[in-house]
Amino acid sequence: MKGFLYTLLIVFALSLVCIVTCPDKDAHSDALMKLFNVAWQTELAEVGINENEGLALFGSALGSGIAEYVIEKQLIVDNYFVCSIGRFIYEGEENIVSVGVLNHIFTKSEEELLRELEDAKE
Repeated sequence: MKGFLYTLLIVFALSLVCIVTCPDKDAHSDALMKLFNVAWQTELAEVGINENEGLALFGSALGSGIAEYVIEKQLIVDNYFVCSIGRFIYEGEENIVSVGVLNHIFTKSEEELLRELEDAKE
């Protein structure tokens, strides 16, 4: 009986910690913006825009502004108390883009995002 009570107490404590540290929409937006900025800089470097720093700076600012607007308007974050899930709905298809738990946001990797951008270009 004591083992069951200890197990129940541990589960309750872990649940309470997860509830208190569940990330909100702003945390999901920030994590996705960081991911986008890294991917955008990589894409600009591949195209060779870094040769002209002024153009690269303008392109980076323009891309960041557009991404921030899209993320702010299209990101839907569902809070499940112990975790939160960020998703986009594009052309009727739902895509999970981030998962938040214990005050940390897990997103797709930069390579996976770049691969999806390449697929979208085709």
